[in-house]
Order: sequence, then structure tokens, then C-alpha cells
Amino acid sequence: MAVTRVPVLIVGAGAAGLTTAALLAKHGVPSLLVEKRREVFIYPKARNLSFRSLEILRGLGLSDEVHAIADGVSGGFGKPTLNSAEQWQAMDVDAIFAPFQELSPEPAAQYCPQSELEPMLLEYVRRTGSQAHYGTELCSFEQDESGVTAVVRDRDSGTSQTVRAAFLVAADGVHSPIRDALGVTTSGYGALPIYVVFIYFRAPWRRFVPDIDDGDVVQVKNDDVDGIFLVVREDFGMFITTYLPDKGETAAQFTADRCREMLTKAIGEPIDIEVVDVASWQPYERVAGQFQSGRIFLVGDSAHTMPPFKAGGANTAIQSAHNLVWKLAAILEGKADPALLSTYHVERHPVGRFNARQSLTGPGLAMLRLDDNRPTISPDEEAPMLALLIGYQYRSAAVVSDEPAHSGIALVDELHGQPGTRVPHAWVVDDGKRVSTLDLLGPGFTLLTGDDGGPWSDAATSVSKALGVPISVRCIGTGVDVDGAWAAVTGLASDGALLVRPDDFVAWRVEALAPSPENSLREVMCQVLGRVRR
Repeated sequence: MAVTRVPVLIVGAGAAGLTTAALLAKHGVPSLLVEKRREVFIYPKARNLSFRSLEILRGLGLSDEVHAIADGVSGGFGKPTLNSAEQWQAMDVDAIFAPFQELSPEPAAQYCPQSELEPMLLEYVRRTGSQAHYGTELCSFEQDESGVTAVVRDRDSGTSQTVRAAFLVAADGVHSPIRDALGVTTSGYGALPIYVVFIYFRAPWRRFVPDIDDGDVVQVKNDDVDGIFLVVREDFGMFITTYLPDKGETAAQFTADRCREMLTKAIGEPIDIEVVDVASWQPYERVAGQFQSGRIFLVGDSAHTMPPFKAGGANTAIQSAHNLVWKLAAILEGKADPALLSTYHVERHPVGRFNARQSLTGPGLAMLRLDDNRPTISPDEEAPMLALLIGYQYRSAAVVSDEPAHSGIALVDELHGQPGTRVPHAWVVDDGKRVSTLDLLGPGFTLLTGDDGGPWSDAATSVSKALGVPISVRCIGTGVDVDGAWAAVTGLASDGALLVRPDDFVAWRVEALAPSPENSLREVMCQVLGRVRR
């Protein structure tokens, strides 16, 4: 049997797997992605992206496509109720995210359902030369010191092929067979006692709520029905309700006939209804004990599964992929020591654990019929939204800092260019255009300095040549930082500098010009990349 050789094999084409493949392609690393589903999701699933995820898509050049999806979608999360005895107070997403508008060049949050995001990422992956095969399942895998050998099978033809990859990325979901085969344990609540049914249907139901937009939510609560409608597109909709096993209710009771009857009672008028699909679901709170096992890495739900009540799942998955990919690329290109890969778990496990725990509560719970037997967190344990969105600080060997080691998650109240935090956003002028400081970052490492930071530019040129690692330099001086926003947010002197990693996080901060900029920069780069300085 012929062997297909690729740098990275990715199993699972959800948000995590497709983002991993797209980001690898951006770094010039080909991959093979296999997905046992025969097509991308046609249902919305995850629906809202936070500004940090939008920044990552912006880096892929996909901003216009994402914004086009959100055009015309309201900023609220719900409209007046339908066929209900009482009015429901809609959740105002814009109001929830308003405090974060100045933190990013992207909207604080934006509607982009997974059914739209997946095709967009898939097209990018294929356009850039990587492979993505649907209807293809992983049959077996084994790893050794130099790589991973896997057997994958086409589900329709039954044809198998052997794949040899340097690394395997497991993006195979909450019940990850790869994670289980590796013997990686998990912690967390597990399956929450919340029992949900999704009813996908086609019907001219929107004429009864004519002012709703795509992405809106409409709640129904009467003597017969308790649930919410979600607009998918045109007359294609989704109705979400719950059932309570303690009261003898089961998922099996939701037959197509019963669902049509329920939808009719929810709408309040007899109309033609086609039930397309009915699916039961339980949210999970589960985090893997290790995100790395040799040459195999867990991303997305296989690493950190969380309830959707704070929209953390897909966003955390996208951001974990962003953290991992530049490190894989650096190893594959021979620019870093394999020790760099251990920082993926060190940096992202605390974030995954924290986000999963925080997601046990959230505004979305108020829309579901629930019993009292469910996990929650106390009000004093619930963290501000900033913490989930971007208020965490990495502490690992890939960050040079005087901060002490931290066993859990390290949080910050503001982003000022601290080592281990996402580089601050400020509007500046570059080549006559108003851009974000995030837009100034190169595809690799970037050194940001000021008017008096010329020696840093010379140092970067020398170190880049010596280590074979590109380092771009951008001077954010008075001609660029025309409003002083960058200086104000960072407090950085004109001869200071920030070294920014390929994932937009600050690797090192130096307040003033070092006695030997070249020696200092070279030492820091070697530490971040896990290389021994010669």
C-alpha cells in the first residue's frame, strides 16, 4: 500500500480542525484533514464569534467574508415572544460586549454561525493547496519518535490509505476516540443534566414575526410549548426545547409527528411544516488532563468541551489552534527545538479549564426549561467577561518575563503590552491609511519599537540572519502613532520594544534600549524557541 506523506494530519473538520488547517496553510505548511461527516455542517451550531476569533480570521484575510455574513443581523439576541402569555426580555449582545469595543479593530462580537464559517475555512484550505477529505474516517494510528502512522478509510468506497505525518492533530470532538486511545484522562462535570432537542424544519413561520433578522431568537412559552426559535435562513428554522427525564420525558418521544404538532402550537397557527431533522444533545464540561501526547495534540472539544452559555466553545477552539500552529510550523521548519511544543499545554490548558468552568453559567440558561439539578458556579466565582475573551496571561518558557510561575490561570484587568498577553490594539497611521497595530504584525515574529529604537532594527536584522528566523521590525513613532494612542496604552518609552510572537502575544517587553540590543534579542529569541544559544 502506498504511503501518503504530509507534515500534519488533522482528524475532524469542525471549527478547531478547519482553523488548524487554514492557519498551517498561512504558515506554508501543507496538511491533510479527514472528516467522517460527508459534508460541512448545514446547521448553525456555534453562532457568535468574539473579537479575538475575528482577529485571527482577519489575519487570514477573511474579514470581509465574515462581515458580509453579519450584515443585516441585529445586535440583540431575541425579539418579542411568539404566541406566549408573557413578554421575554431580549438579551442585548451589543450591550454585553460594549465595554470591549475599543480593545480590537474587529467588532466585540459578531454573528457567524458554524454553517457559514466552515465552508469559508474549507475554501481557504483548499485554495492554499492543502487537502480536506470528507466521508473519511480514521481507522488506526500509532506514533514513534519521528512521526505518526495512520490508516484512514473512505466510508463510501471502503478504500483505505496509510498516512505518515510528522504530527497528528486530534480535533475529533467531545467524545474523541483519539484522546481515549491515548489514555488521556479528563476532568470536569462531564455531561450536564440538561437535555436538549433541536428540531430543524422548513415552514413559512417568519410571517408571524416579520421584524426578525437572520440570527435572531424568538421565545415561545405557553401551556403547551416552552422553547426558542432560531432563524437559520429564509424559511429554514430551528426550534430548541428541553425535556426532563425526571418527569418521564425522553428524546424518543420527539417523533416527526409530535414535532410538527409542537411547532404548530408554538406558532399558534396551522401551517405546512416539513420536519427536516430532530437531534437530541447534552452539553458537556470536560477538559483533557494533557493537550499533548508525544507527537499528537488535542484541539477544540477533544481538549476542552464547554457548555454554550457564554459562547466559549468555538472561540476557545479557534484560539487554541492559533496558539499551536505557529509552534508546529517553527518545528517543521527547523527554527525551534521540539521543547517549544510543550508550551501549548502549559499555555492553553489553564485557559481551557477556566473557560469551561465559567461556561457553566451564562445568559443563555434563562431561555431553557431546566430543573434545579444542574451544576453552576457561585456569583463570587464568576469572572468578568474580559477574562474569558482576552484577559488571560500566558506564563511559559515561550514568554520571557519576571512574573512568577502560576499553577492556574493568570488574569489581567487591562492589556498594556505585558509579556504573555495579546499585543494591545491602537489605531495608527501606516502609509497614509488608518490601521490597527495588529495589522502591523508580520507572519512571524515582530519587534515593535519607537522613534529612538533604531538600534533594535539593526539587532533584529543580525539576529534574524544568525538564527534563520524572520523578525520584522515596525517603528510606531510619532509619525505613525499620530494620536498617541499606542504610547498611552503601552506606556512604552521611545527606545523600548515589544517582541510579538506569530500568535499576536507579547513574548518579551524591554522598557529601554539594552546595552547590547543584539545580545539581548538573540538570548530572548533562543529562550522563546527553546534553542540553546551557541
